[in-house]
Amino acid sequence: MNSGYIFATLAYLGWGFFPIYWKFLKHVPALEILCHRVIWAFLFYTVIVFVKDKAWKIFWPASKTTARNLLVAATLLMANWFVYIYAVNSNQIVESSLGYFINPLVNIALGVFVLKEKLSWLQKIATACAGVGVLIISWDQGHLPWIALFLAFSFSFYGLIKKLNPVSGMHSSQFESFVILPVAFGLLFFQQKLVGSLPYPFGQGFEWRTGLLLVGGGVITGLPLIFFAEAAQRMPFYLLGFFQFIAPTIQFLSGVLLFGEPLSSLKIKGFVFIWVAGMLILFNNVLLSRFSRKTKS
Repeated sequence: MNSGYIFATLAYLGWGFFPIYWKFLKHVPALEILCHRVIWAFLFYTVIVFVKDKAWKIFWPASKTTARNLLVAATLLMANWFVYIYAVNSNQIVESSLGYFINPLVNIALGVFVLKEKLSWLQKIATACAGVGVLIISWDQGHLPWIALFLAFSFSFYGLIKKLNPVSGMHSSQFESFVILPVAFGLLFFQQKLVGSLPYPFGQGFEWRTGLLLVGGGVITGLPLIFFAEAAQRMPFYLLGFFQFIAPTIQFLSGVLLFGEPLSSLKIKGFVFIWVAGMLILFNNVLLSRFSRKTKS
């Protein structure tokens, strides 16, 4: 099996269970969670780099263009994190899952129009089904799903940058967290001055549980991003997008079954269209795999 498929599956399974983790931190402001994610993710990456390279160092791209592009990627990722945390802790998990259902459509568009990748007829049908599903869900909500759209477009462009700048997942992720580290510390300092108290877990009376969860957020943030960066370099971009149906499906189920978010019959129909699209892509991949084996034999 292509190692890119394994990395993609691990990344999207991790992201799928994110809402359950962040719900344990719903008492912490979203901006503070974001800053802690950046800080502890950077430390996590640095430890992994040390274990692998046997040296305490911070990766820096040799090319200024690559460094600039990864800085843009880091900015997109930080904005994506903030909106996602806000959505989860404001009981909008279902809409956030919609964003990651839309994301494959954006990935496909970028793969076709920017990277000049080609789609089979079955993939085109799947894209149309997913598009119909998104329209139905948007109609049911009665307003432009800005959270979903922002999450979809920000992460799609983040993935495209990773695809076009082939740096290892571990090193690029460490660099991205490093360049936005000053922003994270600056926001925490600003919050302290504005509110007049230290951020969690220190400002409201020291809490071991909250502190450990915030530190652990760096690990669960870091691992899927490393897996995603490795997958982005090992498989076609449009195919990477369809693996993302794993994460929003888990998020959708957790939002409805665990946290009791409302779900209308019309919205269910929209999600059915999207799930059919995912099944079509899986079927298409099976056909391609069998054809490839026959050709080699």
